[in-house]
Amino acid sequence: MLLGMAEPRSDRKFDSVFHRPQRGRRSQPALSRERIVAATVALLDRDGATALTMRKVAAELGVHATSLYWYVERREDLVDLAVDEVLAGAAAALPGPETPWDTAVKETAHGFYAALTAHTWAAGFAGSRPLIGPNAVALSRRIIGALQACGGSDEDQAVAIRAISNQIIGAATTAVALRTTSSPSGTPDAALSAAVSASDALAVGNSYFDQVLDLVLAGIAARRGT
Repeated sequence: MLLGMAEPRSDRKFDSVFHRPQRGRRSQPALSRERIVAATVALLDRDGATALTMRKVAAELGVHATSLYWYVERREDLVDLAVDEVLAGAAAALPGPETPWDTAVKETAHGFYAALTAHTWAAGFAGSRPLIGPNAVALSRRIIGALQACGGSDEDQAVAIRAISNQIIGAATTAVALRTTSSPSGTPDAALSAAVSASDALAVGNSYFDQVLDLVLAGIAARRGT
């Protein structure tokens, strides 16, 4: 789930690889968390989400699967680390503090979306796992900070955060699905297009991420009178 820090706080911390102290290297000097993450991303890019197992990542690295357990405890750790890794570029290019709030939200959200859609597996994982890695948190905090600068009540801000969150994750998931199910020409199936109106066919065949995000931002601004 995106923007986890906007959710009500709980006394019970979610068990995550990002909350556990990172262990140092063991007897195999070539093995490290960084190498494990790189191998995980490579495996996912090549073979897809269903192929991800501890054993297959170990095979990518040429080590026994038990060697990985010094660095990660389970498959979900690999998922969380891989998703945060692909967000690194976007997190390194955040708009500065002088950027107008709506521009900051749009640029950050677009970077988030582009990173998730660059890897066909990332959006699905992002929609089913809490995004609490350092890169995801940096992106989320930039969006939240920009929305807070726009003003409004706590509930207004919570609604705006949820709307932006849903747009990023939902649009990324849809865009990846369109990419993997469209015809070789990149257009929706002809039978589907014939069964719906022209506007429906356009909506099916295009993500319209920026246009929808502009509409969301216009609604936030209108609601707050900015």
